[in-house]
Amino acid sequence: MTLIHRKISKNVRNRRFGSGLRSYGRYFLAGASAALGFAPFQLSLIFLLSFGWFFAKIIAEDQWTDGNLVHAFVFLIGLHMAGLYWLAFPLTVNFARHWILMPPAVILIPAWLSLQLLPAVFIAKRYCRGIYEKALTFAALFCAGLFFLGHYGPGFPWILPGYIWSCHEIFLQTLSIYGIYGLTFITVWLSGLMGCSYVFHRKKDLKNRRKSLQGALFLMLSLTIFGFVRLQGHGTEFTQRSVRLVQCNISQKDKMDQKLSYGNLRRHVDLSRHDARVDFIIWPEASIPYLYHEQFAQLHEHLKSPLKIGEYLIAGAVRKDLPTSNVYNSAVVVDHRGENICNYDKIRLVAFGEYLPLRKYIPFLGLQSIASEIGDFDVGGAPKLLEINGLRMVMAICYEAAFPLEFIPAGQRGDVIVNLTNDGWFGPTSEPFQHLQIVRARAIETGLPLIRATNYGISAVFDPLGREIGRIAFNRSGFLDCRIPTSIPETPYGKFGDLLFFVFLMISLIYAFRRGTV
Repeated sequence: MTLIHRKISKNVRNRRFGSGLRSYGRYFLAGASAALGFAPFQLSLIFLLSFGWFFAKIIAEDQWTDGNLVHAFVFLIGLHMAGLYWLAFPLTVNFARHWILMPPAVILIPAWLSLQLLPAVFIAKRYCRGIYEKALTFAALFCAGLFFLGHYGPGFPWILPGYIWSCHEIFLQTLSIYGIYGLTFITVWLSGLMGCSYVFHRKKDLKNRRKSLQGALFLMLSLTIFGFVRLQGHGTEFTQRSVRLVQCNISQKDKMDQKLSYGNLRRHVDLSRHDARVDFIIWPEASIPYLYHEQFAQLHEHLKSPLKIGEYLIAGAVRKDLPTSNVYNSAVVVDHRGENICNYDKIRLVAFGEYLPLRKYIPFLGLQSIASEIGDFDVGGAPKLLEINGLRMVMAICYEAAFPLEFIPAGQRGDVIVNLTNDGWFGPTSEPFQHLQIVRARAIETGLPLIRATNYGISAVFDPLGREIGRIAFNRSGFLDCRIPTSIPETPYGKFGDLLFFVFLMISLIYAFRRGTV
C-alpha cells in the first residue's frame, strides 16, 4: 500500500510539474508574441491582444496568489527577450573578447527590465477592486515604471508600447501633446480595456462587455481623428537648404579592420562627390576611420575634397581633445577649406558599449567597452546647437535620440534634428528598424524635421509630422539628396515636456484609487 501511495504521489507531482511548465510556456510565448507589435513587424493588434490577455489572466481576476507575480515576470521577460534579442549581436563582432557579456545581454538585462515593472502588477492586482480601476491603475503605474527605467541609471527607453503605432503616422500625432510616454499610457489602457472585454465575455456580462469595447473604440477613434485632422492641417514645406546623406553600408568587422580604414574613407568621399550644389553633406556616426583631432592636416585634405565653396561636411568621429586628452564620440563640422569649425560631443553614452558601469568599483577583469578599442569614452558637456551657415542644428548621436527632449538645449529649439548613428553593430536584426521608428517619434514630439544618417541601417529624412521625405533602404549603399523640410510652431510637448503626461497620470491614479481601492 505504501508503494502504491508513493507512485500516486509521484505521478501527481509529475503532472503538477508538467502543468506548471506548460503554464509558464504559455505566458512566455504570449509575452514574446507581443514583441511582434514593434518594428519591423508592426503587428499592433497582436500586441494589444497579447497584453489584453495578460491583463485578463493576471490582474483582472479577484483571487491573489504568489504565482501571479511569477507569471507576470515570465510574460514580461518573454516580451523583453524577444524584443531585445539583438543586444547579443554586438558581442559576436569580437566574440573571443566579449563572450563573458553574453549572459547579461541575453538574460540579465531583460530580467532586470521586467522586475522593475512588477510593482505595477502587484499594486493594481492587490489594492484595486473594480476591473476598470485595475486597468487604469496598471496602465498608469506601468508607464511610470517605464519612465523610471528610461531616464534613471544608464537609461534604456526602448521597448515602449507607444511605438507599436509606428505603422502609420496618423496614430502617432498625439506625441505632439503627451510624448511617447503619454501614447504608451493610452496603448496599455487600450489593451486593458480589451482584457476587460474578454473577462466580461467569459462571465456572460454583455452590458459591461459592450461598455469596455466602446471605451476601447473611443480611444482608437481619438487617436485616428486627432491624427487625421493634424496631418490635414499641416502640409510639408521645405527650406531652401539642401542636404546629401551618405550611407556606405560597411559591416562592423570591416569598419574595425585598420587595414581597410583608407578604403572606407574613400568610399565616403566618393559617395559625397556631386555636380549639383548641396549645403550640407552628412556622414554617419564614427564614419571617419581614424582618431580625429583638429590638427590632423592630412585627414582634412580628404574631408574637404568633395566640398565646394559654402558647403559643409558633418561627420561622426572618435575625437581626441588635444588640451585634455579626453576622447569623445563626436560630430565634427568641416568647411570647404578643411577647417574644423565646431564639434558636438555625445552626452548619453551606451552602457557596456561605450563605457563600463562602475568600472572604478568593480574589477572587470581587464574588459573593454564593446565599441571602443581605446578605453571608455568621455561624456560631453551639455546639449548644444550647432549653428552652421544660419541653420541651427540639434545634434543627437546614436541612441541619444531615444531620450525625448534630453538632447535639446534648454530654451533653444533649433531648426532641424540631425541624428548620426551606426546600426552596423546589430546586423540584420530588428534593431535598425526599431531605432528608425524611435528616432522618427522625436520629430513629431518637437515639431522639428529630422535628418538621420547611418552607416548600416536606414538613413532617412522626416518632416515635422513624421512623414517620410526619402530614405536609403536597409542594407544598401548610396546617397540621398533632398531639401530640408521647414519646422512648424512648437508643440505642447515641446513646451511642457512630460508635465502633461504626469498630470494625466496623477488624475488617473487619483480617480482609480478613490473609486476602487481595497
